[in-house]
Amino acid sequence: MRVSSSIARLVAAAVGGFSIAQSSATFGAADTLQNYTFEAFLAEHGKSYGQKEYPKRKVIFQANLKMVVSHNQEYEAGKHTWFLAMNHLADWTPEEFKRLRAKKSGEAWGQSRRQEVELLSSSDSNPPSIDWRTKNAVTPVKNQGGCGSCWAFAATETMESHFAIASGKLVQLSPQAYVSCVQNPNGCGGTGGCEGATFELAFNTSETLGLPLETEFPYRGVDGTCGQYKPAVKNTGFVKLPVNDAKALETALATKGPIAITVAAEQWQLYGGGVFEGCTGATGSDLDHGVQAVGYTPTYWIVRNSWGGSWGEKGYIYISRNNDAKTSIDATPDHGVACKPYPKTQTVAGECGILFDTSYPTGVAAAGSDIVV
Repeated sequence: MRVSSSIARLVAAAVGGFSIAQSSATFGAADTLQNYTFEAFLAEHGKSYGQKEYPKRKVIFQANLKMVVSHNQEYEAGKHTWFLAMNHLADWTPEEFKRLRAKKSGEAWGQSRRQEVELLSSSDSNPPSIDWRTKNAVTPVKNQGGCGSCWAFAATETMESHFAIASGKLVQLSPQAYVSCVQNPNGCGGTGGCEGATFELAFNTSETLGLPLETEFPYRGVDGTCGQYKPAVKNTGFVKLPVNDAKALETALATKGPIAITVAAEQWQLYGGGVFEGCTGATGSDLDHGVQAVGYTPTYWIVRNSWGGSWGEKGYIYISRNNDAKTSIDATPDHGVACKPYPKTQTVAGECGILFDTSYPTGVAAAGSDIVV
């Protein structure tokens, strides 16, 4: 039985003429999931385990299934605006899921490199909604695998989008080049590669070395040595948006393009679809994952993840804007949101801390004259 096709359901979220169809109008209904077995899950996701590993994974699966069924019963009763799914992460340990989110941020760029987004004047206003997926500026959803390279994917995807906006050419660039080549001497977001780094370090690297096509430097999902490669695209710098400023992020999305952002994604593992509002306060302040914002409406941010197209809404999550003005205290910046010396705390704003760490590359252009789409 395929959970993703168990029942059709369209959830209305229309605002300003914009609407979303939950999980392509499908989701795992609680009554159907009641009979979902671990064996069916393994078959659906192409997994298999040895005799020793099998019972361990089955226990994790059964605990998550119970939670998903309970949450989705409440969703069907109208208590939530999002539902959960038994996706390919449903038998992962907390440690495995934490490594997947090995993204951190911090003052890695140096104050002399910092710029602010140009905000619209008070007499102007942003459009009610924008979605760069409809403007041929967003490549297909990618999958980072078990490597904590989310930061590299978000940076690569944002380079792809800004090159498409500037040139009209939508190309797929290489996150592996960032994973292998970004240097991280100050421990910003980890120790580099699959162990974490930052967007700013990535944009600095492609400003110097350029970023090759995916076909030139294919993704391997492991740390690697930075060898010579043929750059396809380069940037001249980057803009770091004002911290915890919803209007700045909205304006940048409306006027510049998709934005690389950091979020607290601990509660995202089994997200299936809908407008997510489940990580504010103590459960939503530990920033640990890099993703890409590709649009907004008055009620939610449109966010692209890098866990494959079978996760969430075909690889996307819709983050509620109800808490844009709400702040939380991140008491563990050293877990994923700072460079050495790590601060003791920091204040993050928005659902899942979505407004704290936001940036995009500038001057993105072809590194040569022979890019072929």
